[in-house]
Amino acid sequence: MKNVLISVIAVTNMFIGDAAFAQEAAVCDGIISILRISNYLGTGTEEGLKEASSKHDAWYKSHGVTENKQVVIPLLQYDRDTDSFTKDSSRVSTLHLNSVASAEAREHQGDAAWNEFIAVYNENTEITERVIACLPQALFSK
Repeated sequence: MKNVLISVIAVTNMFIGDAAFAQEAAVCDGIISILRISNYLGTGTEEGLKEASSKHDAWYKSHGVTENKQVVIPLLQYDRDTDSFTKDSSRVSTLHLNSVASAEAREHQGDAAWNEFIAVYNENTEITERVIACLPQALFSK
């Protein structure tokens, strides 16, 4: 987890300052976000993950970051025989929308409140894959 945090910090560092934001626009004409795919652990639940996500959002807001959001996204499985969908009971995803905004609070990461929501995440899931994505602006327009 520490390596992931360092990687996220390194990526967000690239976007600090006017010149860097211009570079960000050249690379992504949308919103840079982090998609994480996780496996549920033993007694981990979607509700537990949503609790961690809510605490994560509250932590950012309490540190003045209001332009990002943590979202829990259930994964689905498709059954061709029945032409139906069911929730994947072993995996789930989370999206850190506009993750570069979180750089403003980076120096406070690791405080007691931060460690509290990380513990809730870790009780429920284990991240298996992280992808930094450029979400097109068209997703957010009417």
